[in-house]
Amino acid sequence: MSMKEWMDLDIDQLELLEVDDLEKARVKKHVLNRQKKSSIWRNMVVSAALGVSVLTVATGFAFPSLVSQIPFMDHVISYFDDEEQHYKNFETFSTDIGLAQSSNGITVMIDNAVYDGTNVTVAYAIETEHDFGEVMDVRAPNWFDVSEASGSGGTSKITKISDNHYVGLETFTPHFEENQHPETIEVTWKPEAFNSFSNELEVEGDWSFAFSLNRVEGDIQLVNETVQQKDVSFTLKSVEFTDVSTVISYEQVVSDELLKEWPSVTPTFHISDDLGHVYLDGGGGGGTSHDNGKAFYGTTDFGTIQEGASKLIIQPVEIASLMSGKGHIEVELEPIVIELQ
Repeated sequence: MSMKEWMDLDIDQLELLEVDDLEKARVKKHVLNRQKKSSIWRNMVVSAALGVSVLTVATGFAFPSLVSQIPFMDHVISYFDDEEQHYKNFETFSTDIGLAQSSNGITVMIDNAVYDGTNVTVAYAIETEHDFGEVMDVRAPNWFDVSEASGSGGTSKITKISDNHYVGLETFTPHFEENQHPETIEVTWKPEAFNSFSNELEVEGDWSFAFSLNRVEGDIQLVNETVQQKDVSFTLKSVEFTDVSTVISYEQVVSDELLKEWPSVTPTFHISDDLGHVYLDGGGGGGTSHDNGKAFYGTTDFGTIQEGASKLIIQPVEIASLMSGKGHIEVELEPIVIELQ
């Protein structure tokens, strides 16, 4: 599709497709741990890197004014209606990125991104000349790489909205030394190939993006409340309220005896308010441990608090696992009730 055709695209011509169970289950790259490495930044703030290789030719352009003329490209986040509560303020407080790269018949366009001090969310769109079927996947060795971060973990989702258009949503947590939260982060993303889940199609190419994000400021409420059982002690350190999310920070200590029996012990949460709204039911978050899981420091985020709520109820549920699907148990701790200020 030419650029003129993009600009003339009529949103009424796009046939929205139902998302099947396979797509809903595509929460992947849950632990993307990698060794810390240096990143080269040549003043590439909100600019795409252009590249030419022997096998592929890539073109790149920044187009903040063009985005509004491409109906499905504008407001990508709106296609993820099942998570509307979580991302309801995304459009208002996110950063307009407006970058595009084309290679081997696939154009990738980054729409918006937001960094809440803990997590990063990136919304993007894909136009392709190839038939990838109902579910597309992307191969990128370092995924979204954040300068100065030692690793990251998160989730990825790509949804088909018409025959040759897809929208994607990435949410990930970069891990920094000593649990730091930089005011500004620099992000690079270099997909190497796109492939299909329904056939053996894989299309390699040359795409490269670089942009920076400023932290969305929030209000921090210190908690420092501990709940424990015999083998697990969990301390909720704080809750941060931003315009786009709510972030809880915590640490836990697990006994040597429990780790001998169950080598992985990670927290998940049931989080609700006094009005009955449920914000998280079984989800977890990113974190770090320097002693093989005995002490764990982590964060978890969810949507903004509903208006009128006066209490937040956070119940940790520890998943003690043998890993690799070999079995697990759940250890429920007492809920922590926070009076909202």
